[in-house]
Amino acid sequence: MPNKPRQSRSSNRSSTSPSTRNEAMTLLQSLMRGNQQLMVQINEQPLTLTQAMALAEQRLKEQQPQQAQNIYQQLLEQAAQWHRDKRLDDAEAVYRQVFEAEPAYIDALHLLGVIYSQRGDHATAERLIRQALRESPDSDTYHNNLGKALQGLGRLEEAVDSYQRTLALNSGHVLACNNLGKVLLELGRREEAIARFRQAVALRPDFNEAQRNLEQALQRPSKSEGAG
Repeated sequence: MPNKPRQSRSSNRSSTSPSTRNEAMTLLQSLMRGNQQLMVQINEQPLTLTQAMALAEQRLKEQQPQQAQNIYQQLLEQAAQWHRDKRLDDAEAVYRQVFEAEPAYIDALHLLGVIYSQRGDHATAERLIRQALRESPDSDTYHNNLGKALQGLGRLEEAVDSYQRTLALNSGHVLACNNLGKVLLELGRREEAIARFRQAVALRPDFNEAQRNLEQALQRPSKSEGAG
């Protein structure tokens, strides 16, 4: 099951370096733009996505940056809900439009990467998330989702590094504990995997997936047992 996307951190906007913006824009130009006639709600009024973006641009031209940011915020909140509802195409269209208009919303770029990972395009996901990490290198969530993309690409040792980086930044990141356990088990490092699954269950006793993974790992014979 894919990670539940978190709410966009629009209140924590950051200045994006020109090189990152240029590379991200070049990558985005190679991807589909999505439905521009998608209906959104801005201040409880229905607008198309194109109209909403034009309204935000107009507010900026009128020297009303706060009103423009409020529009972007509303768009990102709707996109996050669509993402949770598995309306990936709709969420993608909004994330992309907001990031292209205002690259300081770096979480929109990261969440685009999450969407591509959910679709199985882990190579594109890796590129997008790495771009986001260039601007937010200490984001535990970004590192965890990079690990998932690398895991999907079969680059398991790199995935281990990403999950370990996540846990170095946030030792209580339960999803990274579980993800790391799965990769370690796939690599044949059973005891380490068991320790991570136990850590995940201790952090969240109702985390059923981690509990199942722990039970399955405990039932799996160790290398020494299988060698007999």
